[in-house]
Amino acid sequence: MRIALTQPLFAWESLEDSPSLSTIRQLLASLPDAQHEVVLAYRTTAAHAAEGPTLLALVSQAQAVLPEGRIETLAYDKAADDGGVHQVLAGAGIRPVMENRRRWKDDPERLLPGHDGTTNVVSDEAGTLYCYDRTAETPVKHQMSYLGYEPQRRTIKYRCPARHEGWTCPSEALCNAGKEYGKTVRVDGTVDLRRFPPLPRATKKFERLYRGRTSVERVNARLKIFWGMDDGNITGARRFAGMVGAVLVVHLAFATLLAAAPRREGTLGKLRLGPIQEALQLLCHPAR
Repeated sequence: MRIALTQPLFAWESLEDSPSLSTIRQLLASLPDAQHEVVLAYRTTAAHAAEGPTLLALVSQAQAVLPEGRIETLAYDKAADDGGVHQVLAGAGIRPVMENRRRWKDDPERLLPGHDGTTNVVSDEAGTLYCYDRTAETPVKHQMSYLGYEPQRRTIKYRCPARHEGWTCPSEALCNAGKEYGKTVRVDGTVDLRRFPPLPRATKKFERLYRGRTSVERVNARLKIFWGMDDGNITGARRFAGMVGAVLVVHLAFATLLAAAPRREGTLGKLRLGPIQEALQLLCHPAR
């Protein structure tokens, strides 16, 4: 059995500690010969400060330099999870991608607004919906199936998980009451934007977008640790912005070189390079 070992796209440990002239030449060759404009929105706060005002200031800076409607989602950590932030983002048409701060001390689950308990549907503080099969002595909890956000109604739609996933539930007669499609629940997100954001937390799309935030945090850590951005030697906003811009350009250049470098002899499959990848390869290796 042959196991193919590959390095990640950003294989920083493969770069030389002291780059040679050849490495620097490759770096400069991979940079397009054109004027670049780097837009940065950053703000420093104390460790104990609330993140809500900081986030809103960053959004304001980004909106000032980006086309209207360009910001569709915004990923941030749960330190900025408060009602005011969610209200502003909703008004701007931006879907928040942030985990929620836990404030419920006693009840892990509560009834939905407008429900009296006869529907068997509850929600936790993160906004995830569950239904209970109460036919047995011990109730069994199931997560309801998410069907999407309805922007016209500003509601989040859920469906009976048994009908959606194709299995039999003992509470079929009670919950679905003869409905062929099965029970559906619409949650009015405007009741509590913090608890019921347009992009629910317990979805694959939320997880995928939130992983993008953690990857950005790794880049931030590399800026601070590898490049020494917070060692106190860089003073002034203009110097800091210039340094960060230069470092990001270097990151992109080396990522291009690492992506074009051969991993091993042969191929791992029958996949072919796309037009963009072929152009990057030709740029880095014109002789090929």
